Amino acid sequence: MKTDVKRLLKCVNRTTRKYPGMQLMEPTGARLWADMLCNTAGFSGRLDFIHKLNLPLLFKVCPEGTQEELPLAVNEWYPDESVLSFRDERLQLRERKTITCDDAAVSCQVWKNLTDEPIRLILTLPEGMSKNEIYTFPVNLHGLKVKMSFEAEGGFEGGYYTLKPREERCFLFAAALGLEGEEDALKKRAASLVARAGEADKLMDELSQRYLSWFDDAPEFECSDKYIEKCWWYRWYILRSCLAQPGTGYLNHALFYEGRAHAMAKTPYQASGWEFSRLIPLSTPLTLTDVRWLKNPEIAKEAFRALEGTMNDDNAFSVSSVDSKGKEYSQFAAWALYSFYLLDGDREFIREVLPMFKQDALSVYARHKGANDDLQICYTHALTGKEYQPGYWFFTNQCFPPKVRGTTEGYTPLKRVDCSIYMYLNFTGLGRLCREVGDADADMFFEKAEGIRRAVLDKMWEGVSGCFYDLHHQTDRRAYVKHIVSVYPLWADITDDRHLKMLDYLFSPDYFARGSGFASTAADCPVYSPSGGWKGDYFKGRDGCMWDGPSWPYTTGIALDAAAKQSKRHAHAYDAQFMKYFRQYTLEHFRGGSIDDPYLVEFYNAETGEALSDEADYNHSFYIDLVVRHIAGIEPTEKGFAFHPLKTGLGSFSLKGVKIKGHSVDVVFMAKPADGQGLYRVYVDGRERISVNDMDEYFNNPVTIDFNEGD
Repeated sequence: MKTDVKRLLKCVNRTTRKYPGMQLMEPTGARLWADMLCNTAGFSGRLDFIHKLNLPLLFKVCPEGTQEELPLAVNEWYPDESVLSFRDERLQLRERKTITCDDAAVSCQVWKNLTDEPIRLILTLPEGMSKNEIYTFPVNLHGLKVKMSFEAEGGFEGGYYTLKPREERCFLFAAALGLEGEEDALKKRAASLVARAGEADKLMDELSQRYLSWFDDAPEFECSDKYIEKCWWYRWYILRSCLAQPGTGYLNHALFYEGRAHAMAKTPYQASGWEFSRLIPLSTPLTLTDVRWLKNPEIAKEAFRALEGTMNDDNAFSVSSVDSKGKEYSQFAAWALYSFYLLDGDREFIREVLPMFKQDALSVYARHKGANDDLQICYTHALTGKEYQPGYWFFTNQCFPPKVRGTTEGYTPLKRVDCSIYMYLNFTGLGRLCREVGDADADMFFEKAEGIRRAVLDKMWEGVSGCFYDLHHQTDRRAYVKHIVSVYPLWADITDDRHLKMLDYLFSPDYFARGSGFASTAADCPVYSPSGGWKGDYFKGRDGCMWDGPSWPYTTGIALDAAAKQSKRHAHAYDAQFMKYFRQYTLEHFRGGSIDDPYLVEFYNAETGEALSDEADYNHSFYIDLVVRHIAGIEPTEKGFAFHPLKTGLGSFSLKGVKIKGHSVDVVFMAKPADGQGLYRVYVDGRERISVNDMDEYFNNPVTIDFNEGD
């Protein structure tokens, strides 16, 4: 039975912590989205186009003589639309509103006069706009000249409509937004929508179905643990919410934003603060680790292609808006490309994009390698995406000084475990991709990867304490701080039994397992702070990014992947721990632990699970991939897949419609076999290929299916 994602994800009065009176809204268009909306009919609040613009109004309808807000209104939030309901002693309103995939804000409003007196409804448009003109918003950001065409279905001549006593009337409004040069298309788009006023509900249903079709491309997942099941669909919603198609400047391909910028200031027509609604290469491979499981591979391909527009003068991927290029972040984009190839198998696509991924990796490697090895130096600690991790201050005159300021002052550059592992993965992925397409550089990339592997194991590992440490960038002295990145070598699968001590730290409440996900810095560090700040100084504010203790989904997902990989290599010794902390990770996706309120943010108190930041639906980690590979057990290979699940303790689950190289794979699990049926049943293209009755025997002898072989 197909999951009703719309009903599953329904929320009521969904707001942020900072702006509790403003409603969140989905869906998003290719370029247009609502950051937050006032509790009123229409689109009033803060809306954005391509980037953070803070457009305060497209249109709104209010009863004459009343406040703009409807304080008693109830807003039902769905992935595809919002439904606003209001009733007092005078009026009743039901409004369905959505944003179309081609950037039109559409509102279907049914107003009813409950009195014996006429009531006037007032239509408000942006200042200086008339209904029949193309409006230009007074915003000067990113060189964008944003235009709008507005249409209303009759009755609002002069800017108002008078509801007769006891009259009920349906109105349809549409505002189509675009850029300069698109005016004619905007007029046609708005007019064509409003022309269907006679079947407004049918139109709204069609727009909803068009948006919900995104979920049809996701594999179908059901699970006895309803938190995990709902989190699966919520993560697919986050991906769709953050999907954008700017189509201009440096961003000419579809891409996935890191978020929709709720953290920024809300001054009309201005933008200040760090913007997530850009192409950020650090988050791109994390996102694509999950996106690769979408049945339609073209979306992921476009997101990989989008990185080309971000290449700077050093031939490296950089944070980019349509009109600017900025910082380079450490990232594992080439490894994500190889991981995608395992599912897609399109060699022509790899030949197309491989040159830019080679350029990026070689450029970053050459400019950051150590003088005496291949380890990667981080000169600006923010550019690992893990700013203010304490190891950077281990070598200062005041070890862990009382105050730290700025992202470029007062610290020592380090040869970082995370940067080095990312580069190892990128070189390994590039070597394998080159081998697949017959590129002569394969051996060169493998040799560079091997050089990094040896240096990580020989220099960064300290056997007495049993931990991987960052190194002083010149002297190679270890910075004796256990960071969450200390588990990265296990994630990269370059370790052996000696290094399993790292998992003892990971799962220990005395170090990383403090109660919610995994702490970013172990609790034995003198400046460990699960709620952020530095020695009680919250100099970046309550929501400021700090990696001296808070739990981040970004690294919790990676650490869980590392634990699962090592468990499979070591007789499933860590399966129970994986599931324990996977459930903690899952719970972070639900505000206050309520299954009725999915709400993922950037980072959390590592001990209490309290959300420390407030960016709803933050897109900077992976989760879907963990479900597919470690719960359902589908591990892609270059020839097919290995079936190797963890012992999850779940009662049942099914995962259907996983696409691998043109084949469809289903996994069905029941904890208690009946009538001799297998605990696990695996189907390829509808045909049963694996049936497992003895779990313990099977886990020691996982099966590999090669699509190149016959039966």
